[in-house]
Amino acid sequence: MTNFLTFLAIILSTAASLFLLNSFIKSKLKTKLSANENPISISYFKGILFLGLGLLQSELIHTFQTLIKILPSQLAGNSLVLKEISFYCAFFGITLLVFVVLFWLSSLLFSLFNKGESIFVEVANDNLNSVILFSGIMLAFVFAVKTGLTPLLDEFIPYPEMPLYR
Repeated sequence: MTNFLTFLAIILSTAASLFLLNSFIKSKLKTKLSANENPISISYFKGILFLGLGLLQSELIHTFQTLIKILPSQLAGNSLVLKEISFYCAFFGITLLVFVVLFWLSSLLFSLFNKGESIFVEVANDNLNSVILFSGIMLAFVFAVKTGLTPLLDEFIPYPEMPLYR
């Protein structure tokens, strides 16, 4: 049951991530492109954003498995499953928030490197050089933050209280 729940959570969060990233990029680029225009840089841009979010989501597995090992000592039945789902949703939300901050920082740094140009304008103009530069900036931030995400998420796990004997 534990492995199935973990697998299901990962599949659902990956599908939600794909949907959110795709709809965000479509909404940002719909005014900059005509209806029949589809530059190749959009595919690269979506791919690097999904890769970055996937790398951050890979840190959720260890934290969720730790949570699944600890919660059965405190809860049972339906309340256990609901608590596990609520904690995973909270972990996923924190991961999405971290990704949004990293995306904003990457866009800001890219704008500083390219004299004020927006990454979305560059993607709409099919400028692969700019997409590659943004990809490098984004992945550098993701790899830097990735290792610190697990300790951050572990802070939210309700570990049992240890009695103090004096």
